[in-house]
Amino acid sequence: MSICDVPHTSRTHCSGIVEISRQWSPQVQTRQRRQTQSLLSPGSSPSLWRPHKQNALTGQSLVGNFQWKDVLIPDNVGRGTVKWWYQRRTLIQYAAMASAGLYTFYTSSSPSLRAAGLGLLFPGAGLISVCTIPSILAFIISTAAIPACLFAWFGAGGVAFPMFLWASTTALAAFLAKESLLEIAAPLWTAICVVGIAYITQTTSTANKEASQKREERNKYLVESVQKSQASAKLPQPGSRELSLRNLRFLQWEIELGLAGKDDFSHHDIIDQFQTSAIRYQLYGAQNDLGVYQFAYAPNFHGYLSQAQRNCIEKSLTEKVVGFWKWESMWGKFNAHDWDPCVKDNIMVSGYVAQAVGIYQSNTGDERYMKPGSLTFHVSKNGIYEYDFRKIAVALERNFKEAAYCLFPCEPNWIYTMCNLVGISGMILADRLMDMPYARQVKQRFENALEEEFTTQDGTILPIRSELTGFTNTKIPGLAGALADGVNSILCAAYLPHIAHRNWAFTKNESIKFNKKGEIELQNLVGADKIDAGNYKAGEGSIRATFAASATEFGDEKIAKELLRQLDEEYHPVMETKTGALKNRGLSTLSQGAATRARIGGFQDWVNMITKGPEESTKRGPILDKVSYPEVLVAKCYSHDGVGLDIVLYPGRDAGTFDLGFTRLRPGSKYSLGGQTKVAGRDGTADFAVKVDGRTQLELTLQK
Repeated sequence: MSICDVPHTSRTHCSGIVEISRQWSPQVQTRQRRQTQSLLSPGSSPSLWRPHKQNALTGQSLVGNFQWKDVLIPDNVGRGTVKWWYQRRTLIQYAAMASAGLYTFYTSSSPSLRAAGLGLLFPGAGLISVCTIPSILAFIISTAAIPACLFAWFGAGGVAFPMFLWASTTALAAFLAKESLLEIAAPLWTAICVVGIAYITQTTSTANKEASQKREERNKYLVESVQKSQASAKLPQPGSRELSLRNLRFLQWEIELGLAGKDDFSHHDIIDQFQTSAIRYQLYGAQNDLGVYQFAYAPNFHGYLSQAQRNCIEKSLTEKVVGFWKWESMWGKFNAHDWDPCVKDNIMVSGYVAQAVGIYQSNTGDERYMKPGSLTFHVSKNGIYEYDFRKIAVALERNFKEAAYCLFPCEPNWIYTMCNLVGISGMILADRLMDMPYARQVKQRFENALEEEFTTQDGTILPIRSELTGFTNTKIPGLAGALADGVNSILCAAYLPHIAHRNWAFTKNESIKFNKKGEIELQNLVGADKIDAGNYKAGEGSIRATFAASATEFGDEKIAKELLRQLDEEYHPVMETKTGALKNRGLSTLSQGAATRARIGGFQDWVNMITKGPEESTKRGPILDKVSYPEVLVAKCYSHDGVGLDIVLYPGRDAGTFDLGFTRLRPGSKYSLGGQTKVAGRDGTADFAVKVDGRTQLELTLQK
């Protein structure tokens, strides 16, 4: 298990580093803090900007309301005091336990107590002192079980597993002890532990020096890289886009995922419910993708699109999806009765649900999830917990406030930065939709914690840290390495845009290279980057989907286009399903969502969806609410003036005449569509029968 805070250039030759050699600097304590930034203030048109020396550092970013200099990696990264306090406490606790064990070994007259005492130095150390065939075999078996126990600890919050292993080997040593013990075992294990700690300390010091040097190297290119990306990016005009039929077919697969029955999980990878392949992440991801589509292309289309999003949200509350929390509560919190998934920790549920509900409510104006009990978690047959959007947001706020790190755990006792970035985006939406200003109030504290406690000295955001020990693990499949930079660039974008653009610059400059043929070659990938986090299969297709999604959000269309080409033609060929939907063969559902995001997204789409929401004209305009699925696919549905609609449709199967039902019309007013005229009913509704054959563009207009 790795316990190091080092950049991924050093990860390949450092399996475990403890930050125990660093001294807290008075200069760091008195450093000047950045001024609190607003969540987002759209900048001017990129076409009007030209880089020049005068604004190289002091000029304002075009998006995100930060200055160019803010993307530089500050000196205080990785130098937080909270993690150091917990790490020091852990080391003191271990030193006290080991000392007590050695004292018992050398002073006790009982062989059982002596063997048990030595077992406090290391799991199984007492078995070596017994030195019999059964004890040696037990030591071999217990040592082989250490990786599995540690994996269960950080992978599923099972702190009980390593505790049980250590306690059981100690007890077994006491049980197997004979009158005489191997006396050399005590100095041998003492030497092993001392040398191990010394090695870790030295490696830490070396790694920190390398990280500081890399920070300087990165700072040389960061500002220019971000400036160039923004200068070449095209900010889409609201209502100016429509989806191509091909991209609609990819989106169709996620719509079908959302429309599947409550017990239908045929679109999902079902492996485990504890880590990145968990069904909940697939559901949240699909809802987010459908939300981006609705926000950018079809804010005035509800119907089966909104139904698919609601299904994803409500399906994520079922026992099959959230039942894992009862197990994690028992083996991680030693709680056998109260399995409330939101009251304490578990931001990997509360944070994601808050963001998903916020996106849905922001796009549609539907406040159904504000009602008490509208979000009811079924953790077990009897473990049912009623929540709503506001109640979940209140729980998030309480957890952020109570956490020593500000960021709080997902798995019991393990803090994942990515989940916290999702959760704080949910709080941005709560601020906009429910006037809960916590996201603004905590911003400086959150940023400081992210930079100082969860970032290495080269600016790389760590994926995880132990709340109990203060240590981290950088060898987590699907989360560490270059992939993390790409993911964090999107996750930070709405809240900490300067850090988001910094992470995307890392990705572009260090991992994405065009060769002479104009093809992208990915570089500096570690083992975790070559795994599809959604199904744990080896391959470099998944990371291309993720990088393409990030490239789209930051306006690097050339990169996104080439990565998607490679994904579709070289790594995961496109297949057509029975319904006509398109999917990449062998790609996990989670990564399929990332690819869909890359296909349909545009520069700042995610940021604007989270921080602004749909344009006011769309909130006043009519709603296309009744559409036959899968007979009709909607490429665009947008109200430019709050009165009519600009609509583009495609047949999902065969061409034909289909009914379209509209709501939010002006009662008693005449509307025309496709050569027909209808009078809206008292309830503001009207139905039209239209022919859809190929690309069909329609305009719903109010007749004067």
